[in-house]
Amino acid sequence: MKNSTPAAPCPITRHTKTRIIVVISLSVFISLIGIGMVVPILSVYADTLGASSFWIGVIFAAFAFSRTICMPLFGRMSDRYEKKHMMAVGLFFYAIISLGYIIAPTVFLLTIVRFVHGIASAMIAPVAMAYLGGIAGKGEEARIMSRFQASMLFGFGAGPLMGGVIYDLYGFSASFYALMAFSALACLIVVLFLPEERMILPCNAAVGEYPVTPGPEKGGNGALEKGGVLRSLLANPLYCGIMLISFVSEFGMIGILVFIPLFVPLLGISPAGAGLIISLNVFVAGTLQMVFGRIGDRHNRWQLIIPGALIFALSLSLFPACTTLTGFLLVSIFNAMGALFFYPAVSATMVEAGRTYGMGTTMGIYNSVRGISGIIAPLAGGLIADAFGLEAVFFLVGGFIAVGACVFFLLVAPSAYRHRTGI
Repeated sequence: MKNSTPAAPCPITRHTKTRIIVVISLSVFISLIGIGMVVPILSVYADTLGASSFWIGVIFAAFAFSRTICMPLFGRMSDRYEKKHMMAVGLFFYAIISLGYIIAPTVFLLTIVRFVHGIASAMIAPVAMAYLGGIAGKGEEARIMSRFQASMLFGFGAGPLMGGVIYDLYGFSASFYALMAFSALACLIVVLFLPEERMILPCNAAVGEYPVTPGPEKGGNGALEKGGVLRSLLANPLYCGIMLISFVSEFGMIGILVFIPLFVPLLGISPAGAGLIISLNVFVAGTLQMVFGRIGDRHNRWQLIIPGALIFALSLSLFPACTTLTGFLLVSIFNAMGALFFYPAVSATMVEAGRTYGMGTTMGIYNSVRGISGIIAPLAGGLIADAFGLEAVFFLVGGFIAVGACVFFLLVAPSAYRHRTGI
C-alpha cells in the first residue's frame, strides 16, 4: 500500500513514539534470536548433507549476498510503500523459509533456502531503521537509533546461546522450528501493535521537509531513478566519510566473530571461552548503547566517530598480546566501548541524511555498504591468515580501521571547519 498524506497534520505524542520504538525493537530482537539460533549449527547441518568446506562457505555467502543486493531495493520501496507491511511480509517469509531448512534434501537446495532467507532479511533491518529515523525528532536521533542497535545486539548475542542448548537437547529440526516460531511471533507483534507509517510520519514535524521521498521535481525519487541518491551521498564529505568508516569498521566485527574462535584454541582456551568473549562483547556494546546512546545527541557526532574507530583499531591490535581468557575478556570489553561512541553517532548521521534523500533509500544504501564489507572481510581475513598467520589478521585489520579513521577525519574536518567559521 502506497504512503499517503492526511489532510490535517497533528503532532506525534511521546506515548506513540515510545510504542513504535518498543514494538520495532522487540520484533527485531525476537527475529534475530531466531536467526542467531541457526547460525552456530548451520555448518554442522550442511556437513550432514555432504557439503564440502567450499559449499559451506557458499551457503553462508548466499545469505549475505542476496541481503546486500536487495537492501537498497527494499529501502527505496519503503519510501513509497507502507513500512509496516514490508516488515510484516519479511518476517512472515522468515517463518515460512524456516521449513525450507528442514525439508531441503541437498546442499544446493539448502543454498537456495539461504539465498531466499537473505532476501527476506533485506526487508526488515533497513526498513525498521527507516521507520525509526522518520519518527526521530531533531536532537534525539542517536537516542532512538541506539535503542534499536542495542536490540539487534541483544538478539544476536542471545540467539547462539539458545540455539546451542536447543540443538544439544532436541537436534537440528527443533532449532529450525524455533526459528519459525520466533519469526512468526515477531511478525504477529508487528501486525498487531505497530501503527501504520502513513498515520504517523505525516503528523511528525521533525521528519523533515518531505515525509515521503519527494518526486523528481524536488530531487527525490526522480533523482533516485538515476542513481542520484548514491551519488549525492558520496558527494557529501560527511556522508561519504560515514559510509567509508562503516565499511572499514565492519572488518573489525568480522575479525572478532570469525577469527577469535580460531585464534583462542591455539592458546589452550576452549570454544566455550571463545563464545564467552564474543557474547560479552555483544552484550556490553548493547548495554552501553542502551544506557548512554544519547551521547550522540549531546556531542559533535563526527568527533565521536573518530575515537570510536580508534578504540576498535587499538583493541583489535591488542588481542594477539592476550594469553589468558581474562585478558581476552578485558580487551573485548574495551572494544565494546568503542561501539558506544561509534554506532549512535553513525546511525544518527544517516537519519539526518535520510531526511533529505529518503529515509528508506538512505538506510538501504548504508546497510548494503556494511553488507559488502561483511562479504569481503572474511575472505580477506582468510587470505591474510593463510599467508601470515592468525595474529596478522588482528594487526592488519586494526591498522586498516586506523587508516580509515584518518581518511574520515581528512574528509570531514575541512568541511566542518568551513561550516563553523563560514569561510
